[in-house]
This record gives sequence, structure tokens and C-alpha cells, in this order.
Amino acid sequence: MKIGYQLFSALALCQGAEGLKDTIRKIAAMGYDGVEFCSYEGIPAAEMKALLAECGIEAMNSHVQLERWEKDAEGEILYAKEAGIPCVAIPWMSPMLRNAEGFAKIKALLPKLCELGKKHGVKVTYHNHDFEFVKEGDGYVLDRILAADEAAGLELDTFWAHYAGVDPVSYMEEKKDRLTMIHVKDYLELSGGGMAGGQEMPAFTAIGTGKMPNAPVLETAKGLGLPWVIVEQDNSKIDVLESARKSIETLRRVFER
Repeated sequence: MKIGYQLFSALALCQGAEGLKDTIRKIAAMGYDGVEFCSYEGIPAAEMKALLAECGIEAMNSHVQLERWEKDAEGEILYAKEAGIPCVAIPWMSPMLRNAEGFAKIKALLPKLCELGKKHGVKVTYHNHDFEFVKEGDGYVLDRILAADEAAGLELDTFWAHYAGVDPVSYMEEKKDRLTMIHVKDYLELSGGGMAGGQEMPAFTAIGTGKMPNAPVLETAKGLGLPWVIVEQDNSKIDVLESARKSIETLRRVFER
């Protein structure tokens, strides 16, 4: 199983083209197998592909914010194809969209993105937070979003499932045919991490140094043969690159057993 790093975790370091390039080089030097994008900072796709090759790492996915999808969906998919990024994701919905109308909007958008993805050979995925685990009928809002197009993959954020009171292992097994990769996090407390999107955030920490029961999540990921487990940390009480280093050291120990 390959270990990836969501560059959003080091967002402050990834500002501007040179900041993003420098951060990718540092993450590669730690031994991560790949990075997951949340922006490209104006770097052309061919140059990004060359940078990844130079660093000896892959890009397994890219988080494309909703406003970017609405502005130029095909352009986003074409960038990913040229840069060698095999997947693109809908990563987040603003609080004002977390209602029936907003979810309907996402359900209508997803098939259009999947059609473009099929056209250009790029997989479209959906990345969850906690709010998609609101009950809807006999399942969750997340189930209904995924039902909008069977071609859409699921990048399950296992922490946010846990935060919502859903067992991530059970959900991974339930959605194993849709699951493309997972996010893993760790936390010190479920509050105290500042505000983001109108919501008080948990206080996150390096993998293996907090309270998240990641062992069964990682064992299940191995058992399901998932290609990628991705470290993401929305905030950090220590240097973000030190946290990235501690996280990969923990994951290496787990996967070497």
C-alpha cells in the first residue's frame, strides 16, 4: 500500500508556485509515495508532471473546489490528465450548501463530471466530511450522492466518519466496490482546533500520537487491497512538516508488520 500526503495539510507552505514546489520536494524526501493536490498555484500541467518525476513520486488525486468545477470542469480534468493525476475529487461543500438544495446540486453535477472523466480517462471521486452522514431515508446523504452515478469513486475520510458517529471500518466494507482510497487523521480532542467553515474544528495531531482508532482502519485498508492511504491534517500544534514526518514513520511501522 502506498502512503500519500494531502498538501492541504501544509497549505501555508504551498502558497505560490515556488512554495508548492518546495513543499512537494520536502514531502518526497520524507519517503511519501505521492501527494494529493488542493491547488496548482499556476504551475502548468507539463511542468507539474516533470516535477513529480523529478521527485520520484506520484499524484494520486486532486481536490478541486466546487467553484473551480463550475468554472471549467473539462479544463480541470484535462489538467489532471496532462499532469498524470489519475483521479479528481469533489472535496467539500460550504455550510450554505449543506441542505436539500445543495445536495441536489451535487447529485446533478456528479454525473456530468463522471461523463467528462470517462471521456478523458480520469476517475472522478467524492471526498466526505461529517455532514454527509446525516440520515436520508434508509441511508445517509453520502449514499445518495454516490448513487447519482455508479462511476463515481469514494475517497473516504475515515476520521470524519468517526466524528459523525459512523464506524469507518463498517462503511469501508460496505462501500468497498466504490472505495478508491482513504484519508487518515489523528486527533488530540474533538474541539479546540479553531474555526473553519463556520465550524469549530478538532485539534488534530500526527498519526499515532492521538486518540483516533486507526489500527482497524489501516488493517481493513490492507485487507481490501486499497492502493493508497493518505495523511491529512487540517491543523497542527507542531510544525506541519514535523507532523508529516511523524505520521509517515507511524504508517511505515504499521505496514511493515
